[in-house]
Amino acid sequence: MHVRAGELIALLGPSGSGKTTLLRVIAGLEIPDAGQVLFGGEDTTDLPVQKRGVGFVFQHYALFKHLRVFDNIAYGLKVRPRATRPSADEISERVLKLLDLVQLKGLERRFPAQLSGGQRQRVALARALAVEPRVLLLDEPFGALDAQVRKDLRRWLREIHDETGQTTIFVTHDQDEALELADRVAILSQGRIEQVGTPDEVHDNPASAFVMSFVGESARVPVVVHDRAVFFAERRIPIPPHDGENGPAFLYLRPSDVAVCAEQEDGIPGRVSVVRRAAAGRLAEVQIEGTEAMVEVDVPSGARIARGDALRLSVKGGRIFRA
Repeated sequence: MHVRAGELIALLGPSGSGKTTLLRVIAGLEIPDAGQVLFGGEDTTDLPVQKRGVGFVFQHYALFKHLRVFDNIAYGLKVRPRATRPSADEISERVLKLLDLVQLKGLERRFPAQLSGGQRQRVALARALAVEPRVLLLDEPFGALDAQVRKDLRRWLREIHDETGQTTIFVTHDQDEALELADRVAILSQGRIEQVGTPDEVHDNPASAFVMSFVGESARVPVVVHDRAVFFAERRIPIPPHDGENGPAFLYLRPSDVAVCAEQEDGIPGRVSVVRRAAAGRLAEVQIEGTEAMVEVDVPSGARIARGDALRLSVKGGRIFRA
């Protein structure tokens, strides 16, 4: 995987997929079994963490409870060897600039216990930025915060990144967070990278069935491919010809790929499991007949659809992967 200078890239995947392990390998906290870690062409695989020039922000802040905000941020600069340590005035100037950047000006004399969770995470980020890292690494930085604070800090982090141009890699299991924040997203599963691409690319052009099912909402319907046509229960599905091999496959459907048929239309049969309100409209969860597949579909305006109703769905798109 190649991370471009100044890029904000997300490592996204389920628990146990290897996201944090990969981040720790980049940081130098773990040694890889194979491969290399290159920073700007320099092989840093065997360099200890303190010589890699990385900044690390953890989920649970890891602030020094006995130090005030100012001293927490200044810590990495003060412990440098004398030859590379900035002067006291330079440290003070840098800390005050960072406090302004992370919107905590005036709180430099407080202790971590006197701050909210969101404020503590801002201090942790300022401390990581203080040492001017080559790469900033964030391990689920908002995981311990409530939903509204997470949302606010996501916007704020993107603004900070755009202002500083800091090369940043962050780990998350929250796909909304990854798709909203990142320039590119790396999707991981069982220790391997399934796909790296922009948020639009991984959502709209998934490279594998795993990416299709993990990113965004989708339903998996068993189909058969024959002579480039796609069939469900011997009913041909009117989607563009498929270039893959003949045989069993799965059709993955996003909510936007299906619609409720008009009365005179033919389509895939299903039965409504749930109808719920969604903003100005309604959504129905429909179980495809003869399968366990559940697909979400917009309920047409004025339509009387209720739980238990039988209906048919027209298919307007979708992605096919081999069974």
